Amino acid sequence: MHLEWLRLKDFRNISEAHLTFSPGLNRIVGANGQGKSNLLEAVALLANGRSYRKASAAVMRRWDQPWFRVHGVARAGGMRRTLDVIGESGRQVFRLDDKPVESVSGMERILVAVVVTPESALLARGAPVERRAFLDWVIFSADRRHGVESREYQIAARARQQVLRGAGDPRELEAWEAQLARLGARIGQRRQWAMGHLARGLPDHLEQLGLDPDVCVVALVGESADTCAREGEVERVEAVLREAFMRARARDRETGQTGVGPQRDDLELRLSGHLVARYGSRGQQQRFALALKLAEAGWLEEIIGEAPLMVLDDPAAELDPEGARALMRVLFGRGRQVFVAAPVEDDGGWSGGVGDAVVEAVGFSVTEGVFTKVV
Repeated sequence: MHLEWLRLKDFRNISEAHLTFSPGLNRIVGANGQGKSNLLEAVALLANGRSYRKASAAVMRRWDQPWFRVHGVARAGGMRRTLDVIGESGRQVFRLDDKPVESVSGMERILVAVVVTPESALLARGAPVERRAFLDWVIFSADRRHGVESREYQIAARARQQVLRGAGDPRELEAWEAQLARLGARIGQRRQWAMGHLARGLPDHLEQLGLDPDVCVVALVGESADTCAREGEVERVEAVLREAFMRARARDRETGQTGVGPQRDDLELRLSGHLVARYGSRGQQQRFALALKLAEAGWLEEIIGEAPLMVLDDPAAELDPEGARALMRVLFGRGRQVFVAAPVEDDGGWSGGVGDAVVEAVGFSVTEGVFTKVV
């Protein structure tokens, strides 16, 4: 799959742009604050249906403008398809082949993008919520039900807490706990399923990025994760979770939080037995996180049958030159379409060639939201 061209209207600081891309490498260079990341955000928004900066439609529209439009043509599965995202205050409208779809789920994975930013290192050194969000997004890319059931789980957890605080009907408590157990079991089982797929491709990527896979360990940990791994069948996991919610009522009433369930899981990363978040160098943390993102891309390729787009915002920010070259070799070895933003013309060694191989490339410079094609 690849994005052939893109039109932007009143998106962030970009008044209007029409860009034709290479199916290989696409470089965007310019000073900070000129629009490089905005273009990458638009590409990822069209592919994934969400801003990787977690921005609302109101934030993404240009100042004092009522709406924005991101319109593109993609080639996937041997077909050319048109995709649109139109953002107004408070909502986004999606269109596929000029027909409206109700949500991003209706976009049929015509485009899928794996996004790497300097913040991706939070996978290795950030809080557990960062790693849960990563894992849940990977699952959602493969199974759209996961997003719906994750939202339903959050609603049920809030309703249970209201009952525990005395703000709801106590007769509903068991019903909410039954729903939490059912949804929690499904969420937990999907996370175990995703971990199995990611773990299969991870050792190769760790080695490609200069880490020893024999001393690198990634594991899903937590009471809920342990239950899913131990019990196996979803019905048994559901029964165990339901009992756990009942036992935790007094504690949860006191703390005001649901203390058991998949919302407490963590993706634990270890290097030679030590937590990467605590003892790994910044370079090791960044490479570990990149290996996870590459494993994500590999699994998506298995599911979709085509390599997803790679969108990299300043990838050399925390990588040394050798790390950047190693990442290049991995990316272009799979024939992926790659978008790279770099803050200066000297972009950390990114080029159209990797060793003896030649990668088709195009470059753009950007100043105050205006893009110019460069040779």
